[in-house]
Order: sequence, then structure tokens, then C-alpha cells
Amino acid sequence: MWKNHLKIAWRNLTKYKFYSLINILGLSIGLTAFLFILLYVNQERSYDLYHPFADRTYRVDVEGQLGDQVLVTAQNTGAFGPTVKEEFPEVETYCRFRSQGTFLVKYENRHYREDNVIFADSTLFQVFGLKLIEGDPLRVLNKPNVAVITAEMAEKYFGAADPIGKTLLMDNKTGYTVTGVMEKTPANTHFHYDFYLSLASLEESRTSEWGSMNFNTYVVLRKDVDARAFEARMAPYLIRKYFGPEVEKYIRMSWDDFLAAGNRFTYHLFPITDIHLYSDKRDEQEANSDVKYVWIFSIIGILILLIACINFMNLSTARSAIRAREVGVRKVVGAQRGHLINQFLGESTLLSAMALVLAWGMVVLLLPYFNTLSGKQFGLGQIFRPGFVFLTVGLALLVGFLAGSYPAAFLSRFEPVKVLKGVFKLESSRSILRNGLVVFQFLITITLLCCTLVVYRQLNFIQEKKLGYNREHLIMLNDVYALGDNVLPFKERIRSMPEVVNATVSGFLPVPSYNNTSSYFLGESADADKAVLIHNWTVDRDYIPTMDMQVLYGRNFSAEFPSDSLGVIINEKLASYYQPDPAKLDEVIGQKLGDVGDEERIVLYTVIGIIKDFNFESLRQTIAPMGLFLGDSRGFLTMRFQGNDLPGFIQKVQNAWNEMAPGQPFSYNFMDERFDRMYNSEQQIGSIIATFAFLAIFIACIGLVGLSTFIAQQRTKEIGVRKVLGASVTGIVGLLSRDFLTLVGLALVIATPLAWYFMNKWLSSFAYRIDLGWWGFGSIALLAGAGALVIAFLTVGFQSVRAALANPVRSLRSE
Repeated sequence: MWKNHLKIAWRNLTKYKFYSLINILGLSIGLTAFLFILLYVNQERSYDLYHPFADRTYRVDVEGQLGDQVLVTAQNTGAFGPTVKEEFPEVETYCRFRSQGTFLVKYENRHYREDNVIFADSTLFQVFGLKLIEGDPLRVLNKPNVAVITAEMAEKYFGAADPIGKTLLMDNKTGYTVTGVMEKTPANTHFHYDFYLSLASLEESRTSEWGSMNFNTYVVLRKDVDARAFEARMAPYLIRKYFGPEVEKYIRMSWDDFLAAGNRFTYHLFPITDIHLYSDKRDEQEANSDVKYVWIFSIIGILILLIACINFMNLSTARSAIRAREVGVRKVVGAQRGHLINQFLGESTLLSAMALVLAWGMVVLLLPYFNTLSGKQFGLGQIFRPGFVFLTVGLALLVGFLAGSYPAAFLSRFEPVKVLKGVFKLESSRSILRNGLVVFQFLITITLLCCTLVVYRQLNFIQEKKLGYNREHLIMLNDVYALGDNVLPFKERIRSMPEVVNATVSGFLPVPSYNNTSSYFLGESADADKAVLIHNWTVDRDYIPTMDMQVLYGRNFSAEFPSDSLGVIINEKLASYYQPDPAKLDEVIGQKLGDVGDEERIVLYTVIGIIKDFNFESLRQTIAPMGLFLGDSRGFLTMRFQGNDLPGFIQKVQNAWNEMAPGQPFSYNFMDERFDRMYNSEQQIGSIIATFAFLAIFIACIGLVGLSTFIAQQRTKEIGVRKVLGASVTGIVGLLSRDFLTLVGLALVIATPLAWYFMNKWLSSFAYRIDLGWWGFGSIALLAGAGALVIAFLTVGFQSVRAALANPVRSLRSE
């Protein structure tokens, strides 16, 4: 029976080649888009599931509040891990990570600047299940000054030689012996490093203190331990016993008084499998994704597939008059309704299978482009693994069934007597449904177009926003500590170049670099109610003019004032804590800022200047209190360039570097490029949505081509009569296009509030964003709607012009 159905289905597909091609093309593009999104969603949802104890491994995060300042960080203190293991039997093991930035790695004559370097506990391989190629997982990191490197790094530094036992020199200071070689960390992991250095290499004081939070700490709980109940018991105990004394030391108040003042501090166990999609805290090891994008892309994939299915349903029901007599004859010769439904479902299933084959081919061809678009590295193995193949085949069968079910049920209902007599007439409700489906198609496409325009307008806002400093023409030289004692002479040599406006040496920059946060006191006494958390950066005297920051009150650091070693320049945000009235900020000059030193001695700094607020974090965050302190911090040398010969200038700088730091790698970045990297995820999201918006409107237009062609054919005699009576080509085109354009206009009206709602939700994650009021969004919606109307008109208009130009005599002779 099914063999006969498929044979008949093939005949019908080849008989109506144009409509079959439209359906196959639309479905194949829809399936291609859905398969790509399925790859992306599966990857995003698979993060950190492969770890051996994934279901009971947690990162210990910190959440605190001091006054009106809230701190939520993915880092913890160095002492937390060993202490919680020692004091709570519920903890099976733990592992800590400690980042210390970029390292200059050297072996013999090979030296490179490496970003992916981390200190880790010896339990690394036990907790995370990373795969070692060489070495004992329990011993490779169990002593000072040893390292595990990836196979890629082993080849980079040692070639074909065995790396085990060889020593890598880090920052020209400390040698680390290679004790293990590992596979590359799987892509679906929330951290990726090439060098794992033993945490035992760090000073004991760094790993056992409770005051500084700069370790990412993970704990593995024993089986059957309730994580929430454990957290509720563990956090208050450790905080009161160990962290409370630190509060008393630095803020000068008891733990009970700290809580009574409305402050808080606690630990949270965050499931490792949720980090990638649900965690967006300070001090993440890598920028994570967001589960809302997984939902957005899943919905987009389903909607695009729906658009393709709607094309099939619309064309099938619209062409029902052509196949009505076929149905009548089959019923007269004994065909039951069930047989007819199976026949039509066979046609749609065959068509869907052909579309799937074409979709697989397009996925293979377009995979490199999608990898670039999404920032992922999918391989053909992921597409053709058995589970994914079975899933896509099942999907294609489901799509064929869903797309063909309504037309099959509709066509099989025809009464043979009526259709054979030629008195068959389509119900008006069918036309309403068909029009409703067209509206739905363009509702989706216009919404996607609006979302794309909002994303790009927000990214443009980020690019053009005045940040409080000038990021243009700033060149950052990395690893200037490699210059040793030549740092300052090198800086002066750079400053003497005519292409350099100014230059500064500092590890702290208003783009992702080093950062430091500590508690200080407003005033001369350590009053608890005057405590404030500030970002404290160490800079030199040329930092503010090089960054082109604006000093609002007071002055910059100057060599004429030796007392500046105990001076501080603060931003407007910190100044507002002293004086809430913006008109009186000048009164803050001369005020004191207190710091509790290592010996519990208060060090007082004098406010000598107030600079205009500048964005030193992502625009997702509001500007926090900031203090600039005069001192030595040698992470980067940043210079402001002027002139037209940038390559020539870079060569001059490199020549100077080679003279003063012979044998050391020369590395530089542009600050505007580092700034742009903070918004890579938004740029990728915008590109993905734009791509799928284009696909959605392309599929919708394919359907319009088929539908408008069919309707033009159905109205051939009407067009002929109108032309004989004097109708112009323009009038006929308008007649045939008007209904479709009305449907697109209706879709625009419905899509506008929907897109406005969703994009306001997305923009809420930015502290600084475009104004998306109704007037502002109206222009975006009009632009998207106009684009959809123009594309729809061109699509329908082409078929309408063909019909309008046809010979009316031939049209009137046709049956």
C-alpha cells in the first residue's frame, strides 16, 4: 500500500515541478536553519556534564553587601577550600584556581606571551576528569614549581621531543618542570587553559588567608548530601568563625554589629552544570552564555520551521481546486478517506525527506560560516553521529506529517458528486486561514528584523558612547615587566618620539586587565558606617593625560608634590559618598580616605583631584567608586599615537624594544579592539538573529512566489477581461498585490508591540542603553516593516507583472 502511495506521490511531485521545487526549497532551508540551531543548543546545554561528579560539584560563590554596595563574585578566599574540607565531612574533595594574568613563557630560544595560564590544586584531574596523555593524575600537581601543559603547547615549545622533565621559565623568574601532558580541555567546559601550574607554588600566605577573594573554589559533596541544607549549615559557621574576625580587623566592627547595620555576607553553592548558562558574576573564569539566548534561538528555529511548513500548507490548500477532481475520481472508484489521507501524507513525507537530504548538504557546506558566526567549532562528526542523525530523520518525518496533515484532511473531505460536476467551491474560512498563516509568517520575520535593528543600534550606542576617556589611537604594549630596570628609560624613549602624544605605565586599564577592590573609610577615623568598597588602581603621573580623562576639581599627580605618594584621585561616584550634592563636589578636595594596612594601622590618603566618571567595566554595569593611587604597576605601557604611518611607528617601537629588552617577545594591542571584545557575545547574537531573520523572510517570500503565481493563474480570465476593458498594467499589478501587502501591513501592526516588549527585556541587562520608548522604537518598526513590505511587493509584483503582460486573447481562450 505504502509503495503505491509513494509511487503516486512521486508522480504528483514531478507533475507539478514548480510547486514541488518551492516546497522542497522552503523546507530544506527551514530544516537547515533548525539543524544549525539544534547543534548550537545541544552544545550550550551540554556544558560541564562530562565531569565525573558533575551532579555534586559546586562552585562556592560569595555575595555581600556593604552599605548600598553589593558584591556578587565567583571568587572566594584562598583558605576556604582546605578549611571546608577539614571541618565538614560532607565535602569529599575540593579544587581551587588562582589566576595571575598573562605570563611570558620561555624554553631555550622559544618564548611567547600566554594568556591561558592558571594555578590549580593537585585535585584538578580528580574533580574535573580532564584527560592526561602523560603523567599520574594524582601526582602531577602535588608539589611546588611543576606544570601540566596541553599537547598543543608541548608541540609548540618542545616540538617532537618528550616534554616530561623539561623546565619552562615563567616571567623570566621561576622555572616550572613539566610533569604531565593533557588533552585540550573540551569545548563544552566553562574554563579553558593551556598551562596548569601547581597551586603549591604560591606563597602559603596567599592560599591560607580569609581577607582577599581571588580564588575560584569548587567542592565535591559526598553522595546523598543535600546541597541547600549543607549550604545553610556551612555558611553561617565558617563566616562567623573565620570571616567575622577579618571584618572586625578591616572595618572595625563586630560581626553582629556588621549584620545589625544592614550589611550581609554569605556563601552560595552554585552547580557546576549551571555555570555556563546561568552565571554572570564578577570574576568568572570566562565570559559565560545566557540561557535566555538558548530559548531565543530555540524559538527562532521552531518558528522558521513553522514558516516553511506554512508554505506547504498554504500552497496545498490553495491548489485544492486543481486536485479536487482527482479526489472525486478516487472516491468514485472506491478509495476511502483514510486511503486518501495516507496518500497525501505520503507526498508530504517524501517531499520532507528530499528536503532533509538537501538540508544535510547545505549544513555541510555552510558549517564553516556558522562556526564563524556562532564562535563555536562544530565538526562533521557532530552532525553525522547516530543520535543526531536519528533525531533529524525523526524531525523530518514529523515536519512532513505536520505540514501534510491539514491539507490531507482538507482534501480528503471533498464530496465526489460536487467536484466531478464542477460545482466545487473553496470555503471562505479556508481563505481566512490561509491569510492568517501568511500574517503569521511575516509577523515572525518583522519581529526578527526589529530585534536585529535594536541589537545593532545598541552596539552602535556602545561604540559611540562617551566613556570618560578616549580609547582611540591608544596602543598597549604587553609584558613591560620584561624590560626590568629599563621600564622607565624605555617609557621616556617612547615619549620622545614625535608620533607619541603621551605614554603611561600601569597594569590597570579601562578594558579587561587587572583589577583590585578593597574596603576603605571615608574620613580620618575607621568608623564602620563610613566603610566603602572601591576599585583601587595604581597608576603613574602620566596616566590621566594619556587616557585623556577630565579632571573636574583639584589636580593630577605631579612630581612637584612629594606628598602625592599619599594622595588619591577619585571619580565622581566616590566623591558623591562624601558630598551628595553634585554642585559641591569641589568641597571633597582635601578630604581623607583611610585604609587599614597590614599591621592594622590606618593609612590616610588625601583627595587631591576628582575626575569625571569613566566606564572601566562593561556597559552592563554601572560605574563603581574608583580611586587612583600613585605607585608602580607594570602590566602595560600605553601610548597615544598621532600620525599617519602606523606600521612605521610600530616598527620604531619594536626596534627600541629589541634594544632594551633583547630576546623578549614584542606584543601589542589596540585599546579600541580590546574594548570591542567585551561585546563579542552581543555582536554574535546580533549576527545570528540577522542571519535567521534573512532566512525567515526568504522562506516567507518563497511561499509568496508560489501563492501569488497560483492566484495569478486562477485569475487569468479575470485579468484578460480587465485588460480588454482598458485596465492598465499598473492597475492589474496593484489589484494582485494589494491583498498580500495588506497582510504584511497587518503583521507589522501585531509585530511592533511584541518586538518592543522582547527587546526591552534584552536591553534591561545593560546599565547604559538606548532609549526604546514608543517614539524611538517606532522608527525601528517602520524601517523593518518598510523592508518587509518592499521585499513582499517585489516578490508578488514580479508574478503580477507577468500576469498583467500576458496576451488577453490567449487568457480568454484558456479553459
